[in-house]
Amino acid sequence: MSRLAVTTFANLEEATSRHLDEADQMAERALRRLSSPMKRGLHAAKAEEALRTEGPRPLLDAEAATLGEPVEVIAARVADQRKKYDAKCAKIESARIKARAGIRAAGSAAEQKRIVDRLSADLLS
Repeated sequence: MSRLAVTTFANLEEATSRHLDEADQMAERALRRLSSPMKRGLHAAKAEEALRTEGPRPLLDAEAATLGEPVEVIAARVADQRKKYDAKCAKIESARIKARAGIRAAGSAAEQKRIVDRLSADLLS
């Protein structure tokens, strides 16, 4: 016979607070799976360089020299990768916002838990 973990809350307000926190934590974990904080900063700097038409581009120049490719090719690839990354981040944020709205509108802690579980499944897929 399997056992179910049961979490009880003093009231719906407490359950709401806990489930909102869970939704935020799941979204944060999903973002960390995309990229570490160090890589996010580096990728943002490279994307900024890729969009710049004038001035120094040390990160892109270094990558181009290392790979033996023209800096324009590197800049185009970085810009394309940034668009894909931004789209993934937007999907995570949209799912988080939708879950938080659902949690607030839910009439029971059980319904809130189902929303959190659905968010988890959506972010893992």
